[in-house]
Amino acid sequence: MSDRAVLNPLKYAVKLLAQRPYSEKLLREKLRRFDYLPQEIESAIAELKQKRYLDDRQYAEDFVKMRISSRPRASSALVTELLSKGIGLALAKEVVDQLCTVGDEEKLARDLLARKQAQYASLEPHVRKRRLAALLARRGFRPDTIHRVLGAAPEEVE
Repeated sequence: MSDRAVLNPLKYAVKLLAQRPYSEKLLREKLRRFDYLPQEIESAIAELKQKRYLDDRQYAEDFVKMRISSRPRASSALVTELLSKGIGLALAKEVVDQLCTVGDEEKLARDLLARKQAQYASLEPHVRKRRLAALLARRGFRPDTIHRVLGAAPEEVE
């Protein structure tokens, strides 16, 4: 028997939230896949928000903290990721600005480089620098931050 046949949308949403955090948008999409009626979904989400089981601000803060510690990214990349998770632009920017400052971004880039140095140690210095610059760029770090942490003039990294 499927979860849909057994659980009402509120119980199913609580079951989902017990397994991992969801943003309001992601939870709504998940419930829609189980063919719950729109009014059932909205009712369940309203109750979850009222009981503070579903809180996009808390979700965003936890997501950013987890990302900073496990897979460092630049502020702009964090905002983009939050947007893809269904967090509104204003809230995403607010949370990222609150948890990441410009100095933090440079520190994140340096920490990431420190973790990756051994992986690139056997490469020629110019190749290593180019690949580390590319890594930082993929993680959303701005060119000026990349140049500062690599200690290179812009033309040396490109």
